[in-house]
Amino acid sequence: MLTLAEPNGRLRLRDFLPSDLDAYLAVRRGAAFGRHYAAEQTRADFSARLLSGFLAQQRQSPRRDWQLAIVRADGALIGSAGLRGVDAGEAEFGIELAEAAWRQGYAVEAAALMLAFGRERLACRRIRAHCAPGNVAMLSLARKLGFDMQPLRDGRRLDLLLAA
Repeated sequence: MLTLAEPNGRLRLRDFLPSDLDAYLAVRRGAAFGRHYAAEQTRADFSARLLSGFLAQQRQSPRRDWQLAIVRADGALIGSAGLRGVDAGEAEFGIELAEAAWRQGYAVEAAALMLAFGRERLACRRIRAHCAPGNVAMLSLARKLGFDMQPLRDGRRLDLLLAA
């Protein structure tokens, strides 16, 4: 099982476990959490399929997708961060946090851990992210992490790029 630990010990990233289902469903349940998703993307059955996919990723060989649980020092699962489609030095980054964990610095810390893993262990030189234009929190996070804003791709999403 992959585990990435943060130096100050506030959180760690780890591979998901089947027993994480209830906690992961709770992460994706908040009304504010789902405001940038289509309604069906926050339903329990959709979230359960996501978790099933994360577990399947762990069996890939070679592994190209790394969606990891964000876990606080007290053991509470508060979200997930991932690099997907890792190939030829490129990947796509994504992160999600439970509403109760917002505005506490966890997103910056988890993202920094995930991006360092991508650069140092997966040899990623370019990392992309997609963001809903109204998702101010993600745009702020991307700016803090050094992502460059790209033009609107399809009118619904912004493309973000981080070059290492």
